[in-house]
Amino acid sequence: MAVGEIARTGGPSPVLRVPAPPALEWLELGRDDRTARFVSLNSDLSRAFDPFGDGKKIASGHAYAGRGSAVAWASVCRDPLGGPPRQSVESFAERWQGVRDAVPRQPCHFVSLGPGDGRKDGVLLADLSRTNGDLCYLPVDTSEDLLHLAVRGLIHRLGLPTDRVLSLPWDFSLKENISSLRRLLDELFGATPVLFSLLGNAIAGFDADADVLGLLATMLRPGDRLLLEAEVTPSLMASLVPAAVQEYSRSPAFGEFATASLRHHTDLCVDLADVELLGSIEDNRAIVVKTVYRAGDDLVVTLPNHSGVRFAFDDTIRLALSRKYSPEGLADMVDGAGLRIVEDVCTGTGGPFGLALLMLEAA
Repeated sequence: MAVGEIARTGGPSPVLRVPAPPALEWLELGRDDRTARFVSLNSDLSRAFDPFGDGKKIASGHAYAGRGSAVAWASVCRDPLGGPPRQSVESFAERWQGVRDAVPRQPCHFVSLGPGDGRKDGVLLADLSRTNGDLCYLPVDTSEDLLHLAVRGLIHRLGLPTDRVLSLPWDFSLKENISSLRRLLDELFGATPVLFSLLGNAIAGFDADADVLGLLATMLRPGDRLLLEAEVTPSLMASLVPAAVQEYSRSPAFGEFATASLRHHTDLCVDLADVELLGSIEDNRAIVVKTVYRAGDDLVVTLPNHSGVRFAFDDTIRLALSRKYSPEGLADMVDGAGLRIVEDVCTGTGGPFGLALLMLEAA
């Protein structure tokens, strides 16, 4: 029956039969080996008592796990009170034009390390595909739910050819996965240049951010580029710390995102009133903001391996980590990773802070 055809089913009223939309299918490689990550998660949630958010934690690789976290993060990126995540999306197209001339020579392919809700990747894909019909898109993320949310949205909005999409549910902060990714790119594309991206201040969510950036730098071949986005602060004055904290504390959507991972990984009944944001100056290079869940009473928390761990009064579980880098701190991290800035642009966010977009190459 054709779409929109009206068929009689024997009753008095006609029924409009509209076939279900076809399922979206694209290529996806299998999961990475998650045993070590599972062990790490249980170890992180079993750490010693610490009232300052430096003990028990849900690291970046686990913060987006589960459908609840994926949907919550997409909401943060659209929240009028969402601060940097929303501003990052809304200003991205303009900032992209400021570094656009430094993309790899054409043709090239695009590897997105953490595509978020996919809207910034959509800007890049729409632009690059105008002159490169053979462009392939490889989004990489530990969260399969967030990965699928981003890819489905891009296919719908851009009409992206599904046979040129290969998603990888891998943790790109692990050395073995980066080695596997580089081998895969060599096998698929040979010497064709690749544009890698790490957007949304994602680098700031890693404990060892400088080490992760250095690991990503090992993938770059001559002609490749890495597009890095980071939140920045004009200085490291202590008076700016409360403003950095406020950017996240005023967003209810961010609170829902931060606690979604706690609900996913443990049996805690989460009350948003028990979530705090702690700000400080880190190593004279960045303002750091830690989102923590603080215990209001002594209890036992069930971990993903079904074991129990004591969660004492005033103990904390760090749920999210973010940084705003000083210009010197960001430059030192880039230089220490063995990278060189080809082009960069920075815009303000309506307060004392800014969003930097850097096009990098191997030094």
